[in-house]
Amino acid sequence: MYLSPTDLQKARHAALDHLQAASLVMIETAGRLAGLSLEASRRVLDEGHQQLDGLIAGSPSGLEPPPLSRLVSWRSESAGQLREAIEIIGDAHQRMLEATREQVASFDQLLMRQMDRAALSADPAGEVAIDHVRNTIRQAEAGFNELTDAAARSADMLEEQVRQVSEALSSDGTKAD
Repeated sequence: MYLSPTDLQKARHAALDHLQAASLVMIETAGRLAGLSLEASRRVLDEGHQQLDGLIAGSPSGLEPPPLSRLVSWRSESAGQLREAIEIIGDAHQRMLEATREQVASFDQLLMRQMDRAALSADPAGEVAIDHVRNTIRQAEAGFNELTDAAARSADMLEEQVRQVSEALSSDGTKAD
């Protein structure tokens, strides 16, 4: 019933592979969010540079509020960036759930193999206990999969709600022009 060195090695490699996949998801997500933030910062700096140029040139428009069309454009850009940020986070969430699901499945496979080995040398009472443990593992994995599916659906619903809100903000802005 003991784990063989090969079983241990496979389990460690699977765990490391899943951990690496999760780490890559987080690194990619951080990079995408940083890029989005950098883009927004660049736009703010460009706008500030234009206003500063207006002040230097002595134009009184540098001290006036921006025109309504520019405010509408900013609102639309902000809504788009919010939508993109939520999509980035939602994508990372989905990928992390998948990596976690794969790790749990590989762990459960290892446990099931151990149960199969134990059943080979078990007496009838031991076989009943082993079958009970197998069923418990299957039920736990099914429950975990249901939870991850529900979490994925929740993330999808949030992304859809954010998309609808940002589209509403953008479309309201177009009507103001």
